[in-house]
Amino acid sequence: MQYELRTQDNPSLDDDLLSPYPYGHSHGPSHSHRHVRDCQPVVHGNVTHQTWPASNHTGVPVAESKVFVSDVPGTTRWVTGHMTVVHDPLRTVSVLEPGGPGGCGMNQREAVEETARAGRCLYAQNGGFFGTKNGECLGNVVSDGVQVRDSGGVQNAQFGIRRDGTLVFGYLSEEDVLDEANPFVQLVSGVVWLLRNSQVYINQSIEAECDRTQDTGKFRHFVDVVSARTAVGHDEEGKTDPVPH
Repeated sequence: MQYELRTQDNPSLDDDLLSPYPYGHSHGPSHSHRHVRDCQPVVHGNVTHQTWPASNHTGVPVAESKVFVSDVPGTTRWVTGHMTVVHDPLRTVSVLEPGGPGGCGMNQREAVEETARAGRCLYAQNGGFFGTKNGECLGNVVSDGVQVRDSGGVQNAQFGIRRDGTLVFGYLSEEDVLDEANPFVQLVSGVVWLLRNSQVYINQSIEAECDRTQDTGKFRHFVDVVSARTAVGHDEEGKTDPVPH
């Protein structure tokens, strides 16, 4: 079972496109990892990411997916989504390039369904950002142990799995991404770290990921607007919980 992590799972590739950064602006803030480290709450010290040992449950089912319906507070709207629990992330979760291996190199845009079919996935969900004008994969991408794209240390929220099964969430230095002692086997970049140590971390993420040269209004709109999203987290047993809605 694998996951194809890619933005926009709508059959139309141009529906509901959201960008946290202005068009013509590079994806991600221009400041360094040191800036993120120095500006985070002191309770976290110098550590800018969170790690957790992945579950290695090898029984069946390998994953479970449920549909949920939730109301939007203060409105009459309802939203639906899926929550998928993966019991053995190291062995059964993959970050796939659009369309299959080489898709990022060709700036290929492909629907999740097509990539999932090519990857023989049991479940598939959208994930990493791409350039809406040219289809370029953005951020870091490591797919099944192959480093497809290195963002050069750009400070956006990351999700990854290292070779020893460690789940990694948060902000990474270039050295973290390129570590060869315990390399990433899966890695994908997102935008905004929602929860850190079970506490809401959205405002701190906005400070970390909004460029100093940018008006925060567009970034805040990206965070607040009701739209299709994918979030990924873990429970205390180390099972991953991707939630598209």
